[in-house]
Amino acid sequence: MIEEIVVSKIKNRVLSITHQQDVDGLFCGAILKNAFPDTLVHLTNYGYNNMLQVSKTIEDSVSKSKKKGIVIISDLSIYDLKDVEPIEIAAGKAKESGWRFLWFDHHYWNEDIRKKVESFATLILAKDEEQKCASELICQALNIKRSACLRMAKLAHNVDFGLNEIKNPPPLPEIIRYYLTLPNAHKKLHSIVKKASKGVFWDDELQEVYERKYLPLKEASMEKAIGSLMIQNMHSYKVAIVESPQVLPKSVVAERIFELQKDVDLAILFAPDGKLSIRRKPNSDIKCDLIALRLNGGGHSYAADGIIKPLIDEGENTKVGIEDVIEELQKALKE
Repeated sequence: MIEEIVVSKIKNRVLSITHQQDVDGLFCGAILKNAFPDTLVHLTNYGYNNMLQVSKTIEDSVSKSKKKGIVIISDLSIYDLKDVEPIEIAAGKAKESGWRFLWFDHHYWNEDIRKKVESFATLILAKDEEQKCASELICQALNIKRSACLRMAKLAHNVDFGLNEIKNPPPLPEIIRYYLTLPNAHKKLHSIVKKASKGVFWDDELQEVYERKYLPLKEASMEKAIGSLMIQNMHSYKVAIVESPQVLPKSVVAERIFELQKDVDLAILFAPDGKLSIRRKPNSDIKCDLIALRLNGGGHSYAADGIIKPLIDEGENTKVGIEDVIEELQKALKE
C-alpha cells in the first residue's frame, strides 16, 4: 500500500497534519513540503478540541480540492479513544472522494486505539527496538532521499532523543517554545516550516530573536523554576518536582535539574493546568511512558507526558499546585 501511495501522491495534493510543539513535528511538515510542493501544512497539538479542528481542516481541504489527495498525520499519538472519533468521521468522508490516509508516529500506542486508527489509515509506528523519530519514518517509508530532508531527519533525531551527534545544533527547540507563547504563534511556527522546507534551519532573523527576545527571558525563567524545586522520596524513586515556565523547553529544564541534583531519578515538570512532563536521569532504564500511562498520558521510555485529569474542570479556573502533583505521583509510582 505504501508503494502505491508514493507513486500517486507525487501528482496529488498532500495535507500534512503535524505536531506543533517540537522540531520533529515541524520538520515532518517541512520534509513533505520539500519533497512534494503541493503540500498544505496544518500545525496542531494533542487533545479532543484539536482533533475537532483537524477534522474540519480535512473536510475543508477535500471539499476545496479539485483532485484527490493524501492526508499524512505525523508525530501525533492518541491517548484517548474519544479523540479518534472526529478524525475517523472526516476520514470516512474524505475516502469517499478518493483521499488516502497515512499516520506516522514513534510513541507508545494503546492496542484498541491502534486498531481503530488502522481501520481508516495506514499506521506506521517505530518498532520498540528502534530509535526513530517521525521525520525519519516519513523519509524511510516514502523513500525520500533529498539532501535537505535527510538533514532535517537527522537533526530531528538528535533533538528528539537528546543526543549530541550533531556539533553545535541550532537552538530550534528553544525558539519553538518561545514562539508558542506569542499571540501569533502559528504564523511564527509556519515560518520555521517554510524556511526548513528550503533547507534553511537557522538564519539572521532567528538569531536576532534568540539573542534579543529569548535569552533575556531564559535565565530569569530558569531561576524561577529551580526556585520552585522540591525533592521527594516516593517509593523506590527520588523525584524532583518543579513548576515549569511556559517559555522554556522541558528538556532544558530537566537537564539543569539533573546537573544540580545528580542523585535524582526522575524530574517532574508541571504546569498549573495539570499537564506533567516526566523525564528520567541520563543512562537510566526507568520507563517514563509506563508512568505516564498511569497519569492519563504516554510518550517515550526516556520522556513522556501525563495530565492530572480529576483536578481539571473546564468550567472553573482550577489550578494545579505542587501538593496535587505529589499526591498523584504517589499513586502513579507505586509498584
